[in-house]
Amino acid sequence: IFSGTNWKHAAAEVALIVVGVTIALWADAWVGERRDLQRENTRLTALYSDTEGTLAEISALRLEASEAAVALREILSLQPPYESSGKTSELLSHGLLYGLGFHPEMSVYDDLKNSGELALLTNPGLRQALSSMDAGLERLLLAQADLTMVQQLNIDTYMVNHMDLASFFADLTGLEQEGNQPGTDFSFITDREFRNRIVLKLDLITHVESVIAETESKVLEVKRLLETELSD
Repeated sequence: IFSGTNWKHAAAEVALIVVGVTIALWADAWVGERRDLQRENTRLTALYSDTEGTLAEISALRLEASEAAVALREILSLQPPYESSGKTSELLSHGLLYGLGFHPEMSVYDDLKNSGELALLTNPGLRQALSSMDAGLERLLLAQADLTMVQQLNIDTYMVNHMDLASFFADLTGLEQEGNQPGTDFSFITDREFRNRIVLKLDLITHVESVIAETESKVLEVKRLLETELSD
């Protein structure tokens, strides 16, 4: 039979064991939580780096598209006689040969999405912004594909059939110029078929500019949320 003192000792020992186990479980949970937070922070830091690189590329795309649109508008405004063959050749080269070469560097996001780890990001607003950004990037890639198709089917074919490409590409390819200097025969500029193809390309570039601006705003929102997460 336990005396009152023995019961008190037994109760104290049980209490100590319970407290010890509780502390151990809490410590283990705390360590696990810290480990998860560290892993998430590593993901966020890598995402931020990819986002910065993508933003820089999109910014360059926006400038290039704007310059190409300006060149195409100037081409459409040209009227004979052409005062400067050099300037006209430069406009034609810029406008006719422009094309998108967008390759977003979002490998970290793709890895998270494909592995299912995207759900481990604790900020639901960030997950939603990443999804919206992904849709924007995909839309920009589709716009790029449309522009490439029009370039190949309409612009390139016209150049092959109606232009002296040996002269036109002389500076780019190092070909020796024979006969007339490149850019001296611009009669095709007033041709309705040529102008219609330029208008078609200009319309697509205008659309590309709007998609670039929309995508850029979505990537900027992701960057803002990542900065907030990493600063906490």
